[in-house]
Amino acid sequence: MPVEQFEVAVASRTLVRASDPPPGFPAVLAASNLDLILGSFHIYLVAVYPAPAAGLPAVAAAARAALPAFLSRFFPFAGRVVTDASTGLPEIACNNAGAELVVADAGVALADVDFADADRSVARFAVPFRQGLALSLQLVRFACGGFALSWGANHLLVDGHGLTALPNAWAELLRTGGVSWEPHHDRASLFRPRSPPRYSPSLDAEFTRYAPERLPNSLLAATFVRRNYVVSAADLTRLRAAASTAARRATRLEALSAHVWKLLAAAVGGSDPHCRMAWLVDGRPRLDPARYDRATVSRYLGNVLTYASREAAVEAVSSSPLADVAAAAGAAIAEVFRSERYEELVDWMEARKGVFREGGKWTEAVGVGTGSPALVVSAFVAFRVDFGFGRPRLVMPWVRPGRLGSAAMTVARSPREDGSWVVTARLWPRLADAVEADPEAVLRPATAARLGFGAREPADVAQHASRM
Repeated sequence: MPVEQFEVAVASRTLVRASDPPPGFPAVLAASNLDLILGSFHIYLVAVYPAPAAGLPAVAAAARAALPAFLSRFFPFAGRVVTDASTGLPEIACNNAGAELVVADAGVALADVDFADADRSVARFAVPFRQGLALSLQLVRFACGGFALSWGANHLLVDGHGLTALPNAWAELLRTGGVSWEPHHDRASLFRPRSPPRYSPSLDAEFTRYAPERLPNSLLAATFVRRNYVVSAADLTRLRAAASTAARRATRLEALSAHVWKLLAAAVGGSDPHCRMAWLVDGRPRLDPARYDRATVSRYLGNVLTYASREAAVEAVSSSPLADVAAAAGAAIAEVFRSERYEELVDWMEARKGVFREGGKWTEAVGVGTGSPALVVSAFVAFRVDFGFGRPRLVMPWVRPGRLGSAAMTVARSPREDGSWVVTARLWPRLADAVEADPEAVLRPATAARLGFGAREPADVAQHASRM
């Protein structure tokens, strides 16, 4: 049985500065208008590794030795997120004040961690760090000799693309002694507002002021449960086939979204006539190459994200074939998956920056928790984080959502490269019950055994054997 509680004790916190700051680097980097839409809050990428043959001291030594050179290439992450006194806008002070290196100890073996409960696992691995830090690199050592390496950053500096680029570059640096690409750090100049600004008035309805009086109270927000799941390659293949037609082949994300949308409708039942799904969409592939150089955009770590959302009648979602629900998901994503959408967002924020001077900020209305029940899905790109001590068995983004009242699921490909996905979810208890009661059992609890930190469970062995 997994342990219910364990402590993570911080052994050291050290500020590490860039060893070779780039000459002439700007003292301050302005946030882009797309950065301002997501805003400033902490986000983590947590990678969990079994015991390396070289031992934990070698891992800690490698982390300490490589960080100064890494920060020289990714210099803003050695700085601080500050607020401009005149505009109220957040910005990045590139002052080489130092990134944080945290070493901590968890008095438990990985095989005994309750990975299925995110609050008892990933949430413990992600050590809180102080406001203003741009990067906190965190090594948590386990009693079995395994470890977690977490990249804690400020979302103002990175979206999912950027957050995964950091450990990939780090791994390349440790393996080869260098990084084969140069990050693009100039943020605001890449996404300049047009003159005059042009955007649809409908954008005003998509955003709301982020204010305590407009959010669910803290006790209501605390009723959410956080779970980790595994979706097997076989289940993804089956869902995709069911969500496709002769005229349209669904993506795996659309197929899983359609299945989850049906689970949401089942949980809502008669409590509301409607329910919503939303998706975070990376716009890099669709930015107009006439305005945005593709090579530059691929090396840009900042935010290029928007939300797609779709509301539907509960009865329609429940009764429609999976292929129809998947098509609705695909249509919603396609509506925002165009360059003009991101250019409109840049222009819209330019016209709405005044709220920062008043101490305010904006947030997407679909995430607040008002209106019909909504679940937000985000997906992380494929990545490998082997920096010389073996492959991780779990890589999971993590964020503390505070008082936002929507449900959420974040999907990532398993680093085991067996075609499975891992999902971390923030759910209302009623939705968690619907997931666990699902007769198709698509979302299976991410136990230590299923993640490869213990003996495989009999049901998984049988499922694997049935496909051989």
